[in-house]
Amino acid sequence: MRNIFIFLISIVSINFYAQSKLEIPNNYKETEIPKENSEEHRKLNYSEDISIKLNGKKIKTFKTQRKKDSEFKFQKGFLIGTDHGEWGGKLTFKINDNEIVIKEGNIFSIFEIDGKIYFMEGLAHGATNYGKIYALEYTIDKFSYHKVLELPDEPEVFTITNNKIYIATFENLLIIKDWKIEYKMKGFWKSLYPNSIIVENENSVFLGIRGGIVQILPNGNTIKLYTKIN
Repeated sequence: MRNIFIFLISIVSINFYAQSKLEIPNNYKETEIPKENSEEHRKLNYSEDISIKLNGKKIKTFKTQRKKDSEFKFQKGFLIGTDHGEWGGKLTFKINDNEIVIKEGNIFSIFEIDGKIYFMEGLAHGATNYGKIYALEYTIDKFSYHKVLELPDEPEVFTITNNKIYIATFENLLIIKDWKIEYKMKGFWKSLYPNSIIVENENSVFLGIRGGIVQILPNGNTIKLYTKIN
């Protein structure tokens, strides 16, 4: 009897979180998820990039900004990460007119958790598609780093909520806790480049992608796509 009660509570919880309290823009409608290499997927790929942000309980769209270098204030200078796609990139420390190259690679982002600095690296180009997270260490004017997590593919956008890292990669959604991937869902957005992310709760995540807005419901392994009404 107790097991049945727990099961029913779980179902109720899943259904509760599945009911999003956020409002999709009025000029968007739910659309069937396109199959890979289909004409519908191709049309999305040739659409404009859609970025999203929250305004109260309403999801607002805005023009996707051009990707900038990552910058993180450190000591009396700045850590700077560059990503030039197939032409490479690097992580450097700049102070005044001096520059120290810490690592060569396509640096996606530099961030801090629990007082420690980390950076993400990744690239999706041709047959190459990888992602990694490194911890950065600094002692007496010397930098070092070590890998803390291997990602399945290139990180595209991420956010940190309740000590969990939510990453939309080239074709997956990852939820990371204590440097372990506790959830992974393969999406349909390969080559549709997620660029913005909203975590409503642990079972409702929204992405802005090329051609639309995506909602992922991890507990039900469900994905919804919203596209602009013509």
